[in-house]
Amino acid sequence: MAGQLIPTPDDAPAVPRDLTPEQCVKMWSDLMETCDQFLIAGLRAEIGPDGDLAEAYRQWYAQTMQEHDRMIFRMATTFNERMARDVT
Repeated sequence: MAGQLIPTPDDAPAVPRDLTPEQCVKMWSDLMETCDQFLIAGLRAEIGPDGDLAEAYRQWYAQTMQEHDRMIFRMATTFNERMARDVT
């Protein structure tokens, strides 16, 4: 799809078939490191060169975990409601 940032699974680049498990883990680790660098760059852009990066990260992480917990709670609530409906 034009303008789509994340490719569909069919359009995503495939992992080479001849990689060892260790090489696959290394690729994954490199990807996670790259994601961390993007996060740090984004936080640095928000707080400026003199801002407290560690504090900005703590706040980002706390907010992200609160959002995650709310999402999990909503999913569990929906699941329980559906299970209760199906049982009766």
